[in-house]
Amino acid sequence: MSSSPAAVAAPSQLHVCVGDVDTILPSAPTELGSLYLSQIDQCVAYIVDTVFFYPAPSTGAADPHDVVSKLRQCLSDILVPYHFMTGRLAASEEGGLQIDCNRKGALFASASSKLALDEVGDLTYPNPAFRSLVLQAPKADKMTDSPLFMMQVTVFRCGGFCIGFSMNHAVFDGYGAFEFLLNFSSLARGEGLVVEPKPDRTMLKPRKPPQINFEHTEYLKLTDVPKDSSFTTADIADVDFAAMQLSQKHEFKVFPFSGDMLNRLKNVAMSDASLQKCSTFDAIAAHVWQSRTKALGMPPLAPSKMLYAVDIRSRLRPPLPKGFVGNGIVSGFVSLPAEKLQKEDLSYAVRKVQEATEKITDEYVRSSLDWGATYGGVPNLPGGIFLSAWWKLPFHMVDFGWGIPSYAGPVRNSLVEFVLLLSNGTSEGLNIFIALEPDQMQEFEKIIYSF
Repeated sequence: MSSSPAAVAAPSQLHVCVGDVDTILPSAPTELGSLYLSQIDQCVAYIVDTVFFYPAPSTGAADPHDVVSKLRQCLSDILVPYHFMTGRLAASEEGGLQIDCNRKGALFASASSKLALDEVGDLTYPNPAFRSLVLQAPKADKMTDSPLFMMQVTVFRCGGFCIGFSMNHAVFDGYGAFEFLLNFSSLARGEGLVVEPKPDRTMLKPRKPPQINFEHTEYLKLTDVPKDSSFTTADIADVDFAAMQLSQKHEFKVFPFSGDMLNRLKNVAMSDASLQKCSTFDAIAAHVWQSRTKALGMPPLAPSKMLYAVDIRSRLRPPLPKGFVGNGIVSGFVSLPAEKLQKEDLSYAVRKVQEATEKITDEYVRSSLDWGATYGGVPNLPGGIFLSAWWKLPFHMVDFGWGIPSYAGPVRNSLVEFVLLLSNGTSEGLNIFIALEPDQMQEFEKIIYSF
């Protein structure tokens, strides 16, 4: 399967016919009550859509539609240990959000497409049409009416199928979602849970009184957030905040990096002997940060910023328990004047990324939680990006009993500040998915491959 953007011939519509939407409840009695959400959970209470494409089953199902009925039943079974996913967000007594474990249910739909899977195009390219493969939430007047989990199984003409998941990020982060799908698929194969889910997040409660011992420039206080502006364009890159929205001028593009290219990039970063080590993420993150800054033509003193998720499970003392269900991440944050970042070597940018990651200790996380409880806040994104390393999550291993997916990844959204590092459908390499204005995109394409 080609990763090249030029090879993509993806249809703009998948002609998906969605059947009845069922409310799925746990297959056994479950506990009612409320589930505490941490400051981290509450900061990311938005919907994440993912798609998993599978070729036609060769064994285990005589008819592709048997896949639908089996997955519907297995969903009911997995919702026993994950019963909180059938609840709804609600206001807590402290004034934040919690999950009301009220068994209102998850949503499930079966669908069909007249296309064959090989007519969908390059599955590794984030096609906006993939949104039709994910069940869209019914209109809700109140937050408390919105389901936390929805699932759609779409069968293609060839017998191949796609499982589309819609999950609220407040329930869990990427690794928590992977463990949920690992457990779900294990049940579907007739096996037991791979890991026992532990949804308690009270170990991430802020301290009383708060002890804010770091500056936490990765956040902006809610009181400092103006309502009207936009990101990415160089002339406003140094404003205090901007609403994340898609400019009509932006275009999206994928830039493939093979395993050999990534190794060469790491060698370039290590060539001046100033670094002791350099991971693939360190190298590609620093390179994207620098390349985008150069392509934007930002004012010399404008801050060029990058945020990215850092797993805190093993960084806390004590560590979060195995099977932790929740958001076990905080934002790594780097910021430099644009001119400084452009002039320095790649090794310098890599070192800044490494330093930002290394400072995230138990005490830093505790201070961050206290800061959030005290001020509220949003990511400090103006002039920058949030880099999301999807390719590091092993979604390609999720086997419901009919083999591993041809491709698994997120559905494209319109948030231009989110740069995705996606799987390219192989065990090596990755695809960079980025949004820029056309002239900036031309510059970025020249720079990103110049190393």
